[in-house]
Amino acid sequence: MAKTVRTNDKKPEAPAGGKERRILIHSYAKINFSIDVGEPGPDGFHPVDMVMQQLGFHDNVVISFYPDKRMKRGSHEIRITSNRPYLPTDRRNLAYRAAERMSETYGQNVPGGLIDIQLHKMIPVAAGLAGGSGNAAAVVHGLNVLWKCRMHLSEIMALCAELGSDVPFCAMGQAALNRCLPRIVREDRMASACARATGTGTELQPVPGICMPAVIAKPRRGVSTAEVYKGLDSCTVESRPDNDRLIRRMRQNDPEMFQDFINVLECYTLHAYPEVQALKQNLQSGSARMVLMSGSGPTVYALYDSMEEAKSECERIRAERIEAYWTETVVKS
Repeated sequence: MAKTVRTNDKKPEAPAGGKERRILIHSYAKINFSIDVGEPGPDGFHPVDMVMQQLGFHDNVVISFYPDKRMKRGSHEIRITSNRPYLPTDRRNLAYRAAERMSETYGQNVPGGLIDIQLHKMIPVAAGLAGGSGNAAAVVHGLNVLWKCRMHLSEIMALCAELGSDVPFCAMGQAALNRCLPRIVREDRMASACARATGTGTELQPVPGICMPAVIAKPRRGVSTAEVYKGLDSCTVESRPDNDRLIRRMRQNDPEMFQDFINVLECYTLHAYPEVQALKQNLQSGSARMVLMSGSGPTVYALYDSMEEAKSECERIRAERIEAYWTETVVKS
């Protein structure tokens, strides 16, 4: 059983008789190299076929557990604090629901106490970069370590799939890139910073990623994912990615791979949100090898041959008062 504790941003006092356990997880942003979307099924959901890649750009998620002898076994309080004061700290936050789900599933095996989650956010919120999904995956990974649950990566991903379609991929990437995680998790064949996702987006296969400097940029206006998928049904999709060919070319580091960097969701978003279209055209006017919208938007990313180019373009975009960051795509460490 879990409940919310409302606090300020100060480090919590350890409960009586409790000894703090703590772990820091890097929660990485993701971009889409490709997205194809099928017709909606009877349940209204659209099947997808996409290739996702994680970036070095990340949030820091600190998960602490304070055992409390005054609380019965399996009873846990949840506290979330963040450097972004507008973020919800209750069940509206996926990180909270991840802690709640871990408590429900594994809580009876550990003492009662406080689960404290500190979110140091760098990834823009509601940007199509899976920031919230990554935070949820980090909480699952963190409590697996702190509670010594000995979950395999497949179990972690299965639990994450209950939280959201992007959460299992985030768990894969974190397993590949966080060296503080158990070896059995880091060395699992599914631990990968790049993957192909099909079905609901939770059917995943690892793919050898590519490493390139990148810029991510976001207009001020947000985009509704539900609106984009619904709107796509009335759009004519003229070009779709060939993901089999894309993955084959990625394995060979073939520059022709960029031909299949296609996101069909652009068909709706770029027309419905002119500021996203303008941002993409702005980035295309520079030295980028490829420019594409990530997810349903509004974030647009660009890939470069050198970090110097990426930094220069990032500063140019920032000078126009657009939120932008330079980073790079990452592969398994």
